[in-house]
Amino acid sequence: FAEMNAGLAETISGIEVVKGFAQEPAEEGRFTHNAGAYRDAFVREGEVTARYLPLLLYGLLIGLGFGHALYLYMQGIVSVGQVIAFMALLGTLRSPIRFLLRNVATFQQSFASARRILEMILTETELDQNEAGVAQEMVGEVVFEGVSFGYGQFASGEFASGTSANGETSLVLQGISFRAKPGQTVAIVGQTGAGKSTLTKLLNRTFDVGNGRILIDQIDVRDWSLDSLRGQIGTIEQDIFLFSRTIAENIAFGARADVPQAEIEAAAQQAQAHEFIMSFPDGYQTRIGERGVMLSGGQRQRLAIARAFLSDPRILVLDDSTSAIDSNTEDQIQRAMHNVLAGRTTLLITHRLSQIRSADLILLMKNGRLIAQGTHEELMAESAVYRQIFVRE
Repeated sequence: FAEMNAGLAETISGIEVVKGFAQEPAEEGRFTHNAGAYRDAFVREGEVTARYLPLLLYGLLIGLGFGHALYLYMQGIVSVGQVIAFMALLGTLRSPIRFLLRNVATFQQSFASARRILEMILTETELDQNEAGVAQEMVGEVVFEGVSFGYGQFASGEFASGTSANGETSLVLQGISFRAKPGQTVAIVGQTGAGKSTLTKLLNRTFDVGNGRILIDQIDVRDWSLDSLRGQIGTIEQDIFLFSRTIAENIAFGARADVPQAEIEAAAQQAQAHEFIMSFPDGYQTRIGERGVMLSGGQRQRLAIARAFLSDPRILVLDDSTSAIDSNTEDQIQRAMHNVLAGRTTLLITHRLSQIRSADLILLMKNGRLIAQGTHEELMAESAVYRQIFVRE
């Protein structure tokens, strides 16, 4: 039943892709197959239920009890009323027996569901919440010292070398070291799969480093209270997630307390989102559907930027957050961000040359390694790989 519903929910959420590739018949066939499997399981359940012994014994009890009552009546020992009363008493046993029969299947379904839920609830994270850790206001200095990371066993440091049995490296990041001063903008560039996004996810402890350490204001991120750490680091990813709520609620989600409507609108104006929001009949009270399906890609990104502005983070991570915005709107946003990000440390993953040039520090990554760092002018003079990026563009 869960498999049938999961497949149906996935198809509905991806209906645009399904229609775009004319795969409606295939998805209908998949659902029909899953529904048939559920039907067959339900029939097998009925076959098992039919062999429920207490129900059979109850039927035998009714027959034997009625026969015995008739015998006693014919012997003149009991009256007709007593026979009827006796059979009525036997009849009261029907309800609890049928109740047990009906709930056997319900109990089994509940056990299956509870097992899946409890597996998730009881899964222990390797990350320590560290509720007693540092919870002060950040200044924004970020330092990576020899940071290496690999998923699974390599992330835990079991194999410090990060080398598998066949000699191939299995680390996603290897020996990353750099320093970002408070208020600086750090652009992270490199080919797809170079480890750019993974690097930023180590900052707020989505993952923990395998080797080395990450310092914020000279304090290891593992010594910070996880709540305080993440509360002061804002992240805007390329894959924007919006809730099926109003526009105002989605923007206000970035704040950790109730905020007045005026602040929500101010954040939207800074992100160049106010104009398109007011074009909707309900304005900021417009419900945008699951994952913001009613909005375009650029509109979703502008809402995510407004949400980050409202959270007022000391450190901001932008993972190609303007990829779905046209150049004119991006220029407007960049002008707004120039004022809003003043005094905030920004880690910027981008392919836009204008953003790369204006960064205070540029990190050039390749195959999980930091192969060069410096300003735009320095890298143009010293790094052939960096120059090739601009030649290709």
